[in-house]
Amino acid sequence: MEIVLDNGFSKKRTVNFKEGYINSIQSTNIKKLLLNLQKNDKIVYINNNNLYFAGGTVFKEIDLYTNSSYDDIFLSKILCSLELSDSFLDKKISFLSNTEKIYLNIIRRLLLSNNIVVFDDIFVGLDNFSCKKIYSLFNLLKERNYVILITCRSVDRLYKISDYSLVWSKSYFNYDTTDNIYTNVEALIKNRQAVPTLSLVTYKAKVEKNVKLFYSKDVRDIIKDIYKHV
Repeated sequence: MEIVLDNGFSKKRTVNFKEGYINSIQSTNIKKLLLNLQKNDKIVYINNNNLYFAGGTVFKEIDLYTNSSYDDIFLSKILCSLELSDSFLDKKISFLSNTEKIYLNIIRRLLLSNNIVVFDDIFVGLDNFSCKKIYSLFNLLKERNYVILITCRSVDRLYKISDYSLVWSKSYFNYDTTDNIYTNVEALIKNRQAVPTLSLVTYKAKVEKNVKLFYSKDVRDIIKDIYKHV
């Protein structure tokens, strides 16, 4: 899916984001880039800011937000992904926890007809258990061939969960598989981009200790590899 991006530093870029995959975005001018994305009426934009609801219950909020036009089956699958029962729809919004309000905000936005969605730092305010539910939701969207774009304050999380990644600064631009992007540590350091902790450990082991470890997103794999060289 081709999307025109503008980060305010250089000419606009057209990126053919992969459908049915999680695409992460890291930019030194992320606010400008996200503002550009929000202006695109073909894109659903979701973050945890300004959680305002007009309906008295979850169901009424969804009904109002979507003008009564949404896919009941898709709604059921979203609830299932987030491990929410149908009774969640009957809950009064005033009784919802902050995490449940975040879920409701995600649900009502996803029920709009667009299949390009930006999750902007959506993990803020969620514990690890709730984050895993969001991962499950991502898998549902991947099955439906959505274009999934995510931003996150933690490059470690981007590295762990994304399939493809975009890194963009004033002098550097690259869109590739996440493995190719975040294991090219020299390029990231040279262009002053954030480097995932596990990639940095593997890189330093090679450069400083001449120990060739395998790049991995799982710390347990790296520990096992370290033991092999001890």
